[in-house]
Amino acid sequence: MIHLVKVDFMDSLGLTALLKGVSSICSSACCSVICNLQAPVRMIFELTQMDLVFEIYEN
Repeated sequence: MIHLVKVDFMDSLGLTALLKGVSSICSSACCSVICNLQAPVRMIFELTQMDLVFEIYEN
């Protein structure tokens, strides 16, 4: 589970790091979940359609 409650900004480098992490997690047959996104970061996820790639939960 990745908590992003204290992250109020994310750019392409941050998204790339998350994608690489998820790729390695998926290869080990585990699941990754992102939670506690602040509004600006959630908007980035939605604009880049990364919200379709990641499981995102409020809490």
